[in-house]
Amino acid sequence: MTVHPDDERAMKLVQAFRILNLEQVIGMLREELHRPVAQLRANLRPVFEAAQLQDLDLLRPPADFHAWLQTPFRVTQTGGVARANTIRARYATLKQLYDVVIELGLISDNPAHGCPMPPPEHSQAPLPGVAEIERLLAEAGARDEELFAALTLIYQQAFQLTELLALRWSALDFSRAELMRARTVTALRPESLRALGPLLARAGGPLHAPVKGQRVFAFKNADDLRLQLWKTCQAVNLSPAAGPRELRLASLRDYPQAPPGSGFSNPQAYGRALRHATALAERKRNK
Repeated sequence: MTVHPDDERAMKLVQAFRILNLEQVIGMLREELHRPVAQLRANLRPVFEAAQLQDLDLLRPPADFHAWLQTPFRVTQTGGVARANTIRARYATLKQLYDVVIELGLISDNPAHGCPMPPPEHSQAPLPGVAEIERLLAEAGARDEELFAALTLIYQQAFQLTELLALRWSALDFSRAELMRARTVTALRPESLRALGPLLARAGGPLHAPVKGQRVFAFKNADDLRLQLWKTCQAVNLSPAAGPRELRLASLRDYPQAPPGSGFSNPQAYGRALRHATALAERKRNK
């Protein structure tokens, strides 16, 4: 790893990694990571603390790094073993951190990539029905155009919350009604295109918004959107309340399509998600 001495930011970041200063690393990369600071701290702290105890260089980890990661990924403050989804969240955050470091030219390969993970834990709560979601979207539309557009993209296009919050106007081609996602290109449904219209007008229209490179949504973080969604669920007496994940699964249930249209580049991952959504729908019908 060679960093040009004139690249002050890169030099400071390398130093922060060398002394394992998590707060400085987060502070310098917060914009690129697109996650709430509290979430970054919670997911990365076990790895950085374990590296401090063993004087391990996270930019040049050892050959058995995947085996080493199993301990900080699984440790809890009470001495127990973390749940599978917590382990997966820690891995996803560390992997994203390394991806950003690669883009900055500090390393060439992601040392966390391919680390063995436990299967995800899936909620068994039944998904909201089509009529319930329509009530939810109608209430969101009456409350706030931005919330309505966000929920429409999650439900109509199976958007993940992280990719929704990171979405920029430059990724949208309104002339073709297409949207570039992290892994695929998605054809926008007419309802999604209409929902984005007022936000696009506020951002300067199709000629100016993409040039500015600004984000489509102004939510402070994922919890901000979840809170607004929860309040909207309360307003329409939707119980249990639907979260972003439930709306995305409902999208797979109600709008079956080829994997790229749902943001999946891996057909196997799409198949697993679709089977889970179908099972939850069947459970609701059998109640």
